[in-house]
Amino acid sequence: MDMSKYKSMFLTEAREHLGNMNQVVLALEKDPGDKGNIDSLFRYAHSIKGMAASMGYNDMAELSHKMEDMMDKFRKGEMSITPEATDILLEGADALGQLVDAVEQDRTSDVDIARIIERIKGYGNQESGVSSRGGVTSPLLEPEGEGEKQLQTAAEPPTTDHRPLTTGFNISIEISQDSPAPSVRAVLILRKLKELGEVVSTIPSEADLKGGKLSGQLSIKLVSDMAQEKIEEVVRGMGEVSSLKVEPLKDEVQAPDFRTPIAAPQKEKGKSEAGEAKESRPEIPSIGPLQQTVKVNTVLLDYFVNAIGELIINKSRLHDISRGIPSKELRDGLNHLDRLVRDLQNQVMNVRMMPMESLMERFPRIVRDLARKEGKEVTLDLEGQDIELDRSIIEGLGNPLIHIIRNAVDHGIELPDDRRAAGKLLPAKILIKASREKDQVFIEISDDGKGMDPERLKEAAINKGLITSEQATGMNKKEALLLTCIAGFSTAKVVSDISGRGVGMDAVKSAVEPIGGSIDIDSKPGAGTRITLKLPLTVAIIQSLLIEAAQEIYAIPISRVLKTMEVDRDTVKTSQKQSLIDFDGFLIPLLSLRKIFRLPPSTGQAKFIPVVVTEVKGKIIGLVVDRLVGQQETFIRPLGRPLNKIGGLSGTTVLGNGRTIFLLDVGNLI
Repeated sequence: MDMSKYKSMFLTEAREHLGNMNQVVLALEKDPGDKGNIDSLFRYAHSIKGMAASMGYNDMAELSHKMEDMMDKFRKGEMSITPEATDILLEGADALGQLVDAVEQDRTSDVDIARIIERIKGYGNQESGVSSRGGVTSPLLEPEGEGEKQLQTAAEPPTTDHRPLTTGFNISIEISQDSPAPSVRAVLILRKLKELGEVVSTIPSEADLKGGKLSGQLSIKLVSDMAQEKIEEVVRGMGEVSSLKVEPLKDEVQAPDFRTPIAAPQKEKGKSEAGEAKESRPEIPSIGPLQQTVKVNTVLLDYFVNAIGELIINKSRLHDISRGIPSKELRDGLNHLDRLVRDLQNQVMNVRMMPMESLMERFPRIVRDLARKEGKEVTLDLEGQDIELDRSIIEGLGNPLIHIIRNAVDHGIELPDDRRAAGKLLPAKILIKASREKDQVFIEISDDGKGMDPERLKEAAINKGLITSEQATGMNKKEALLLTCIAGFSTAKVVSDISGRGVGMDAVKSAVEPIGGSIDIDSKPGAGTRITLKLPLTVAIIQSLLIEAAQEIYAIPISRVLKTMEVDRDTVKTSQKQSLIDFDGFLIPLLSLRKIFRLPPSTGQAKFIPVVVTEVKGKIIGLVVDRLVGQQETFIRPLGRPLNKIGGLSGTTVLGNGRTIFLLDVGNLI
């Protein structure tokens, strides 16, 4: 059977099991006696083994089988869960992850599973005091229970003068209702049972299963010399089985090569063919409830978003055209179209939303590994895992958040002796908290470490030639802390594989600002650091402010606009050749968009100056424009090469009249 068509489902399920496995291992490290977690860990390894063996991924099946053996000994109390055992399990999970990646990329993995298996065996010897068998056997043939023996050995070859006794089984299986593809799962189970013996019949038929026609129960009649317990174990190991019943037939059957079906009962005399057909007709399985959820390919979701974007553009075009047509019916129709497009957009965007949990679940493992490597004691708390963000934003947040976590563990958290000397509690704490306000999401990463000294940051930046002494003198605390976001900035005295190369917060800033987000840093020496990322809910379709400069229209994400105002030219103040205006009791500088883009200066001297108040590199500024055009819903397309290299631009959109305009990245305009 061609199993390549099931590859996508295998990859999704394997990664889900591996993610759960990592979380459970970390939980067991804190509470080794939690029997529920031990049982869960065993099931995850068992599921991966079964799926990998079914797909023919032998290395993966072999390694997961050895890990399953180790976990089974935890379940039986034959071995204890120690930090060394945790390291072995996590290393095994990492290796399985690399094998899964290799499967996805259709390449051969260079993972040394033999070394990990030897570590597993070595730990077992250390715990039990007995030596394990040498060599590596197939996970499908090796005994899996205590006292279980091989079915056939070289010392006991099958005899040729008579047929071996073989048992027939009636097997009833129900696939879980939450299975993403129940018919596919049934085909995989059927294929595995064919390896154990001869499948005499199946209801529904194999052809119907391959056609997706499975509803309710799967009934299989199997002839095999396998033990009933072994058959049950194999089927349950395939995963997504909610109910299983294996019943042996009363009579044993002679079967030389698994090719002889169970003999059908002879017809009774006087019984018609029609009567026999009626009595032998199998009972029609009941139709269970249909699944309420389905898995959708992300490519299809992206297509829907693009289609919605085109609808929005054409809707704006229709509105522009209708302005010159005095028709109530046309206006009513367009208003109804607005509502339909808005509802459709909301539904599609909701489908694209993903919980922060999908991103946060990997961080406990990262903190644990970094802390052990640095010899520090750190715990990680997570809040707001149910907060949702656009999938494209979540995908881009992984590396930036890892940079922040690395900095917290390496630079922020003190060594245990230093914390005790400072009167601080152990373990140190890192908190990642997500919250939502209207159409924005805030992600806070805080620690109770030693914090940052603004003066030391200024000194380090001067020594590296990133700023001058005069610039440092004029910086406030917030601006000094944001020096950590400059490329090449680092206070580390020693470069390690964790940090110290000047790459980190700069990567965070580069990932956050182009999507209309911002970064804020607050820190106090000796009391820790808090980094806050302010992000839009989505980046595909957003509300934008349209502005004009030198007859060119530009868009600014509304999330980056603090206020729009028209300033009386007479109220503008000047200090050291810098124009300033009053904003909420503070003087903020005015910057001209024309000057930033090196456009010709405006010839007019209007009494009122249109100003967009925004934040650039931690400073609140007033951006002078020629005209405030208005607010509009915009569908953002990413920039291609070479325009994506231009600072200050983050995408394009199309107006209703067909005109293409740029979306400004105000955080990088200057």
